[in-house]
Amino acid sequence: MKECLICKTSLRFIKFKCADGYVCKNCYEKASQNFSQTIKNRTKEELLKQFDTAIEVKEEAAFEISRKINQLLLFDDKNQQFCLPNHKKYTKEDLKPEIYPFSAIINCQMMEEQIEKVVKKKKQTLGCIKVVLTLDQGEKVTRAIWLIPNFINTTSMPYQTMKSLAENVVNEINQSREGILC
Repeated sequence: MKECLICKTSLRFIKFKCADGYVCKNCYEKASQNFSQTIKNRTKEELLKQFDTAIEVKEEAAFEISRKINQLLLFDDKNQQFCLPNHKKYTKEDLKPEIYPFSAIINCQMMEEQIEKVVKKKKQTLGCIKVVLTLDQGEKVTRAIWLIPNFINTTSMPYQTMKSLAENVVNEINQSREGILC
């Protein structure tokens, strides 16, 4: 019978594959940042490092997820804070998850960049979308969440979907900020 690489408990039906073997559901939850990342290509050492980071984050601040927007933002309304999981897919760099209080939010806005280009003999408008958060952590800190990092056709369904998602992110952040100001 197989056992978890991290905690050594025996595995039965529910197990999660990684590069060096399998892990149990409890260890997977911590190593995958609350089921928000895949561990399929991670080694045992990488999982242990992520596991230790997850324990440190848990000890630093108890973060209770009350709502979330896909894998972009996690909200803790009880403690009035939010988390940027900082997936490389959305940040364009490798960052650790960051937790901020609602009171740290200075500004949140969606930014679109559009260009016109000839693609397959047709003139098209291409665009990319990101959400920019400005936070006060003693000094101004800016974080970008890239929803469409590469230029795509602005009339396409993925572009419209991501634009709607970006607007939703901005609305949720601003509502959280306004809830603190009231």
